[in-house]
This record gives sequence, structure tokens and C-alpha cells, in this order.
Amino acid sequence: MTSPRRSCTRGTRGSAVEHLNVRRGDTLEELLAARGIGTIEARRWLAAAARVYDLRRIHPRRAVNLTFDRATHALEAVRYQIDGRTLLVLEAQDDGTIAARRELLPYFVEVKGVATRIERGLREDSLELGLPARVVSDLADIFGWDVDVASGLHPGDELRVVYEHIWQTGGASPEPGNVLGAEIVSRGRATTAIFFEDVDGNGGYYRPSGDALSRTFLRYPLDFTEITSDFSLLRRHPILHIYRPHLGVDFAAPRGTPVRAVANGMVRFAGRLRELGRCVRIDHAGALTSSYGHLSAVAPGVLVGSVVKRGQVIGYVGATGLATGPHLHYALDRDGEYVDPLALTGAIEQPVPASARRAFDRVQAEVSRELAALPATTRPLTVTLSHVRSGLE
Repeated sequence: MTSPRRSCTRGTRGSAVEHLNVRRGDTLEELLAARGIGTIEARRWLAAAARVYDLRRIHPRRAVNLTFDRATHALEAVRYQIDGRTLLVLEAQDDGTIAARRELLPYFVEVKGVATRIERGLREDSLELGLPARVVSDLADIFGWDVDVASGLHPGDELRVVYEHIWQTGGASPEPGNVLGAEIVSRGRATTAIFFEDVDGNGGYYRPSGDALSRTFLRYPLDFTEITSDFSLLRRHPILHIYRPHLGVDFAAPRGTPVRAVANGMVRFAGRLRELGRCVRIDHAGALTSSYGHLSAVAPGVLVGSVVKRGQVIGYVGATGLATGPHLHYALDRDGEYVDPLALTGAIEQPVPASARRAFDRVQAEVSRELAALPATTRPLTVTLSHVRSGLE
């Protein structure tokens, strides 16, 4: 891992503020260690943050600001921009505790709409579309069990998507927010997703009928470039040159790509495991266990016995163990018997509750109108649908 870019400014009297830019593969624990903060103290700050945000997951190109006491060099505060709208603030208190809170940042939301007919594939066409990589990744998760966005779209398939561009007041460039709605027409079959958030802030994607699109398991545990080896009962091993079962799926991806837990569960194993190198195994409901092999590193806090959530980063792509290059070996077993992880569908989550149905219908009608206003076109079309002033005035 390369050293983070850093700069210092004067803070309040007696304090100095250091600005760090997060790079791929960085963890807050490592960034703090580079500033001389020990593991126990670093984990105390992480534990304090966990009350409002999981700081084990920090994103590339996001800023981390550290405030130190000039005289004692003790860490006084940590500020991390969660997204274009929210700042996480951690501050040491006089009694030795650490307070954690979220602060709302001033921002504008610009709603964008994109419509196109696929020519090569969504990932290949996304640059011409001007579609942010995060939106492409979100679409893969949203439609994962209905449409294989990663590799299953064909020339002539249609895409319409409405998503947020978030501009920080005074900021130089926007970043994508939520995908508000999307429609994919693949081989004549249309699938529509509507984002809906209830009064408690719980958001998810639903069909216009109100049925959930998401399932208890993610289809893919990472953003990948290609599947290099499928689940097979007989495969010629690329290193050993012998035929034997390949009881998982191999995903090619750049070293350091975050790997996510495919479902809620408890960590059974985290460490080195023979040919799999650095590996994490997670127990799930239904006697299922998922395995993630050849990792370059296990994410901080992912320890045996710890509880993880679906989508939580549990490690990073590497080439440890018996591997020809950076990739993830993803496997799934039920009661010790391996199954094809891409054949597992998982249970469909709950539909929109009756108490929220009227609010959902309003959101669904508005987003559906915006999607319908985007014409099918042989050339990529990007339009600004609306500007909304939000956040702190």
C-alpha cells in the first residue's frame, strides 16, 4: 500500500489538522498506525465510530482529517466524509471517552437520467454514457437476480436509469448518490426497480408492484472484470496441471478490490487456509457457509465470532495461496457439501409494508414518469431532470 497523500493546516490554538486522501486498500487503522497511533487506541476510535458508522469501510479518494494536540501529539478528533451529504465527526472528551456524530453538509442534488441501447455491454459502454462506475456497480446489485448486468446484457437491450448527482456547496465535482429508478429491457423482457426509503431511513429497491427485488444473498461478492473459472466437478488446474473438482467460482479483479459478505452471518474463519491463502469463511442461516479465498488482506474487525452484514467489506482481492494472479475464489457449501454459488437464488425479501404503501405509490408514480420520459435511442442520451436544493441552507 502506498503512503497516503497528506497536508497539514493550523487548527485551533494548540492543535494541528492533517488531511489524508484515502486510496484503494487503505484502512483507518493503518492510516492511524502510520501516524504513530497504536492498535488498541486505533480500535477504540473505530469502536466509538461504530455507534453511527462502520469506519472499517473507508472509500478511495475520500478525505480523512485528523486533529492532533501540538504538545502531546494525542489524537483529538477524526473527520471523515461518508458521502456527498454527510460528515462523520469523532471527538475526544475530557473524561476520556470519544463522542461520535453525523453532520449534514451543504449540498445540491441534481437528478440525472440516462437512456441507451446497449452496444457491447454496460461496463464497456459506461464511459461513453458518462455513467459513473458506482452507478454501474449499484445496477449490478439492484438487478443481480433478475438481469445479469455484469455480463448478461446483449446488443440491442435497453437501459433507462435515473440517479442523483450530489454537489457539495463549494465542491469541485459531484459524486453519485442513490439510483432512484432503473429499467432494463433485455431480449424483450422489462424489469423495473424503484428506490423507496421509509420514515425510519430504511431504503431498498422494489418492483412497481411493491414486491422486493433484493434477496437475502447478493449474487456477486465484488465488482469483477470477468469470471475466469466456473463451478465444476472436473477442471484442469492451471498450476498443478491435474484434473480435479473446482468447487467455487473465480472472479478476476484488480488487487485491492473490496470483497463483500454475500449475506448476514458470523465469521467462522479468518486467516490463512492452505491453497486458498488468506481466506474468510462466514456461516449463514440455512446451514450455508460462504468462503472467500486468495485475499490480499482481511478487513479490520473481521474476526472469528464477529457478526457481518450483507454487503459489508470483509477483505480485498489478492493472489495469496495457490494463484496465478489477483482474483477471488468464492465458494458456498451447505452442511459441508459444496454447491454452485451462482445457482443459489436466496429468499426474496419482504415487500413494501401496508403502512407505507401510499407513500411508495407516490414515489413509484414520480420515478416511473421520469423513466418513461427518457426515449429509447441508439445513441446514449443523458439529461438533467431536475435540480433540488437540499442539505444545509
